[in-house]
Amino acid sequence: IVEQETIIEVEKEVPVVETVVVDRVVEVPVVQTVAVEVPVLQTVVVEKEVVVEMEVLVEREVTVLVEKEVVVVQERVVEATAAPDPPQPTATAVAATPTPELPTPTPVVATPTPVAVKQSRIAFSSDRDGDMEIYVMNTDGSGVVQLTDNSASDVSPDWSPDGRRIAYMSDRDGDADIYVMNADGTGVVQLTDNDGWDQLPSWSPDGLRIAFDAPGDGINVMNADGSGSVGLTGDFAWDGEPKWSPDGRRIVFVSNRAADIEIFVMNADGSEVSQLTYNDARDLGPSWSPDGRRIAFYSNRDGDYEIYVMNADGSGVLQLTDNSVDDHIPSWSPDGRRIAFDSDRDGDYEIYVMNADGSGIVQLTDNDAYDWTPSWSP
Repeated sequence: IVEQETIIEVEKEVPVVETVVVDRVVEVPVVQTVAVEVPVLQTVVVEKEVVVEMEVLVEREVTVLVEKEVVVVQERVVEATAAPDPPQPTATAVAATPTPELPTPTPVVATPTPVAVKQSRIAFSSDRDGDMEIYVMNTDGSGVVQLTDNSASDVSPDWSPDGRRIAYMSDRDGDADIYVMNADGTGVVQLTDNDGWDQLPSWSPDGLRIAFDAPGDGINVMNADGSGSVGLTGDFAWDGEPKWSPDGRRIVFVSNRAADIEIFVMNADGSEVSQLTYNDARDLGPSWSPDGRRIAFYSNRDGDYEIYVMNADGSGVLQLTDNSVDDHIPSWSPDGRRIAFDSDRDGDYEIYVMNADGSGIVQLTDNDAYDWTPSWSP
């Protein structure tokens, strides 16, 4: 019995048919009950392998049959022939089989795919070309692009929730109707066509419907393709300037049903109308914050129109601007941190941006025309 990584050779003129590598120490069952002594002639260490000369060759996990000087190892026969005393044993060096080196895997570093950052923009109306048209610009006032170009008045732009389309009002057919176009000004489609004035469109958060103001017919809602128009409020008062809440469940609007113009809110189906503001002034232009928790608006309660903000239930009114001119039409940035508005503080109406607390006012446009009704894209 020999140990792992040991090589055994048989001498005394015994022809070796095969060399067997024994992996570990084993117990060898013997067919006949005999005691077998295996004299080890010499042990030589060659490169961490042991060479042993002996008369009997054994292998791991095999049965050895000793009979008439014949050794059977896994059906391989090694014949042992008696011989005279052996000469001095000569150790044969066996070269160690090299362990193959596995190739070192080359780590694959994934290259991140660039993610396009969505650039928010501000649409607005301007008469800088002689009549009111729709324009769009970056939020810092740069990159102004004219989207509409005709002899009519195109005003009150409102972005679709995905930022791909803009609804607006135009009197290009002789009276005011609601139109929609792609964000680059292409693909103009007229959505309403009647003898009244349809104005101030507002997209639902899912982009499937548009609310609008139809003087004499109250607040209406239609599908985004212009079909299925339904009136939500009656014609007993003027209800206008609808804006859909971010969750799509409510619509805020203004009305003179309380003698002066106040801000109201109702469910998206026209039910459960609630009044939010109470004063002797005019409160107009309500605009939901992106989280739906606040509503910005403008009011002349201090003698001229200023921008205010309140909680969605009408509480916590806070005045954001305070000057001797008129500030109108607040529009929240998508992150709720800033508010765009128009103001005539430089002598004509321009577009401005301020922080949501009224600080950090920055003028975005500066020309002799009227730039107003800003709408911040998603």
